[in-house]
Amino acid sequence: MKPQDALSPRNRITPGSLNVIYTAPGGDWSLAEMDFDGEPRVGCRWNGDINDPDDKGNPRSHSQGTWFIFPDAIGVPLAAMAKTFGHSGTPPTNS
Repeated sequence: MKPQDALSPRNRITPGSLNVIYTAPGGDWSLAEMDFDGEPRVGCRWNGDINDPDDKGNPRSHSQGTWFIFPDAIGVPLAAMAKTFGHSGTPPTNS
């Protein structure tokens, strides 16, 4: 499942707020920012096979892809690191 398609539970994730900020090389897992229960939060998920829409990854509920929502003390620093280091795991270069 593509991480941007994991939008459940729909009554807790504000529509249009999901922003995938990091997907590991190979697509195994992702971090995302979103409004969850009306608050900005950071979540993580194992994507499963991102080329197979039937593979919902983990976590999932009722056959829908969901996100594990981090406590702010963990999620905020993880999001900052993901934005700093990007997809390659190294700091971005200034060109």
